[in-house]
Amino acid sequence: MKIVLGLLVMAVGLACFNYTSMGNEEHHVEWADEHGLPRPSAPIFFSGAAATVLGAGFVGFSLGRRRRA
Repeated sequence: MKIVLGLLVMAVGLACFNYTSMGNEEHHVEWADEHGLPRPSAPIFFSGAAATVLGAGFVGFSLGRRRRA
């Protein structure tokens, strides 16, 4: 269960990376305006980075502990 939670957090972080990627910024700004969501910004990028690192750490920690026991 812990691994699934870590993977979910990591997926949200990667989605934030995709949302703030510079190659698709114009498309994401248009989409955000149409749906009433926040535009891609630095706080979303940094939140995605933190979520990706925390999720990956949680998955790695869970897998490492499971194999040792």
